Amino acid sequence: MRHRMRAGLIAVLATVAAVALAPTLEATSSASPPLSPPNPPTAISLSSGNRSIAVSWSETSTGSITYVATAQATGRPTRSCTTKQLSCTIVSLNNGVVYVVTVVARNKSGSSSASVAASVRAGVPGPPRIYHLMPSPSTLTVSWTPPLASGVARITSYMATTSPGGFSCSTTGTILSRPGRTCVIAGLTPGTTYAVTVSATNAYGTGLPSAPVSAGDE
Repeated sequence: MRHRMRAGLIAVLATVAAVALAPTLEATSSASPPLSPPNPPTAISLSSGNRSIAVSWSETSTGSITYVATAQATGRPTRSCTTKQLSCTIVSLNNGVVYVVTVVARNKSGSSSASVAASVRAGVPGPPRIYHLMPSPSTLTVSWTPPLASGVARITSYMATTSPGGFSCSTTGTILSRPGRTCVIAGLTPGTTYAVTVSATNAYGTGLPSAPVSAGDE
């Protein structure tokens, strides 16, 4: 009789223990996998402004991510901006100085490695936009619009350059007039396809070139 009671008691305790452990086991099996740090941001794009650099990027990770864009230059204070968006503007920079910019992504699990670095000179004009190329057997007439961001100082000159070959033409302004926005590149080889870019210059330096355009693409 005692043996039967003891066996019954053991069975009851085992059942109670199984019921008590069931929620714990279920919770453990359904728990989310541990969060990993985000991937490094990619496709860093920079636009120069008056003592500032606007930075934008792409991100392949998902979830709640905070980004920190940092600008560094030799002998200058390091500056940064923080955001949850895919762009921000770094301010309090020195015009005429080339800054190297990287972006880091952060979540609750940690930080990504830094993005591939990009660089730009603060205070210089943005890229112009080529809207027309007129080819002839050995020349290209190039026309463009001014940059959306002209920098802190007026544009003093433009230069159009080919690839391949590095042939170029330029326009220069005066005290009374702005530089022209059309020029002719000469000395080209007939039958060769050339891509052309245009860059703008002001008192602080030359900005990033326009997107390359080939004849027929504009």
